[in-house]
Amino acid sequence: EKAIEDYNKAIELNPEYAHVHYNRGSNYSDLGEEEKAIEDYNKAIELNPEYTDAYYNRGTSYSNLGETGKAMEDYNKAIELNPECAEAYNNRGNSYSDLGEKEKAIEDYNKAIELNSEYALAYNNRGLCYKKLGETEKAKKDFQKAAELDLQYKK
Repeated sequence: EKAIEDYNKAIELNPEYAHVHYNRGSNYSDLGEEEKAIEDYNKAIELNPEYTDAYYNRGTSYSNLGETGKAMEDYNKAIELNPECAEAYNNRGNSYSDLGEKEKAIEDYNKAIELNSEYALAYNNRGLCYKKLGETEKAKKDFQKAAELDLQYKK
């Protein structure tokens, strides 16, 4: 909340600085205030239409609000701007999974892992898809790999 106060002051002094809007949006998102976060990401994108992270984070905020279609649009734009953004592939995979498109989700998790072989969350998410598809051995392998990389996935 104190950071938001500082960002408010920075925006008052220079409202044309996209990164300050982006940072304040991230703080709002951390506080669960997704609508305010989206407003700030919108402003950051208006000021810098090539701002990959603003699209990615706005997509995450939309996803948190259950607006899967809007989230996917933003993940697509983030990937278009930065095809190396593993997080955008992972989160777009989550959106596909939410829509019941497990095969497309797995493709995106595969791409996220290809870009970052240490991405525990992508292994875990892919494992969840495999489990839902009844591919228990593949799921087990992914869950084990996720746990190797990050102890929070150890069951």
